[in-house]
Amino acid sequence: MGRSERRGKSGAGADEEVAGDAAGEARLPHPRPDSDRLMDKRDGQAGKKPGDKPGDKAAAKPGRKADKKSGGTPGTESAAKSLRKGKGKSASESAAEPAPVPPPAPAPEPPPVRTAGDVLLDHLRGEAAAFLAQEPRVRESAEDSAHQMRVAARRMRSALRTCKPLLAPGPADALAMELRWAADSLAGERDNEVLLERLLAGIGQLPVRSGTPRARAALERRLRGGLTAGHTTALRALDSADFGLLAAQLAAPDLGLELTGKAGRAAADSVPALAAKTFGRLADGADALPLAAAGVAYAHPVPLSGEDDEAWHRVRILGKRARYAADMCVPEFGAPAKDLAKRMKAVTESLGTHQDAALAAEVARDLAVSPRIGGAAAFVLGELYVLQRFAVAEARYTFATLWPGLRDRLGEVSRWGG
Repeated sequence: MGRSERRGKSGAGADEEVAGDAAGEARLPHPRPDSDRLMDKRDGQAGKKPGDKPGDKAAAKPGRKADKKSGGTPGTESAAKSLRKGKGKSASESAAEPAPVPPPAPAPEPPPVRTAGDVLLDHLRGEAAAFLAQEPRVRESAEDSAHQMRVAARRMRSALRTCKPLLAPGPADALAMELRWAADSLAGERDNEVLLERLLAGIGQLPVRSGTPRARAALERRLRGGLTAGHTTALRALDSADFGLLAAQLAAPDLGLELTGKAGRAAADSVPALAAKTFGRLADGADALPLAAAGVAYAHPVPLSGEDDEAWHRVRILGKRARYAADMCVPEFGAPAKDLAKRMKAVTESLGTHQDAALAAEVARDLAVSPRIGGAAAFVLGELYVLQRFAVAEARYTFATLWPGLRDRLGEVSRWGG
């Protein structure tokens, strides 16, 4: 008999037959009625499967003994094994089981902490790219190109000054000197361009007199000559070997700079404190100005002499450095730095107007007292001088009204990092 045939006999019929045999063996001394034996025979035949042989009942006996030893009902052990293997489950039972839950996705790694050195180098790289982008435009005398190139140089120098503790002094100081040389080389073209535009607009505001054409011609002759000379100086600088070295250094990822250990500190812990020192120097300089007198509209007498212009010019330089420091902080600290930079822009623009008007007044005065200019033209240039000095007074008034609101906000920089 095969192994599969021996295992084939199972189920209720086989169990009943085994139970009947066991009961019969226990009552051999007392013969049972024929009807009982007939029922046992029928039950045994009902439990058989087609193709079973008579010897199959004996092959099933070891299974009965195993069931008795385990103490369970005959056939329950094999059923339990089937259940443990997942067999014999109905469709409703399988559908009711919950779907396996996938393991949770790993938490994303936090972004790396930005360091003070990261903020500084990102700012310098951006300004270096802006500086180099203006070179071909300066060569072509494109509008505002010299100004934009000069501003980028000033912004880099200001950042090097503001973040001085983050940099090794040797390379940083050398780069600052080269940037100053480049800015000075562009100054002649830019300064004459601004003065020519301002003075021609000013003379157009004055009444037309007999000396107006000659005064206008004197202004253009002087300032256009300075504009041409300034452009020549700028081109000579751009063609020099020194500029080639500077351009190569600015194109390098680290701009040839060496960072100190302090540059590795978190940006939130270092950069606001560095900017706050720059803001503090602006506050000290501005508080020393005669703001009470400047805050009176149409004050008399108008400051015609210009003897205190230098003090206002120094505050303008401090204001630009503070503004550039705020601009450097905007990508890292967002809205608070952006708002402060916006306020500083308004303040520094008023001081920029002050400087332009003061320089324009000097040009008009120098031409008016020149031996080659006299009579009606000198008078027109004198009027132009007074007009520019009134612009100086107006710029001081604008600064005096804007400054208190800005000063109150300077202390907020200490909270940018937290």
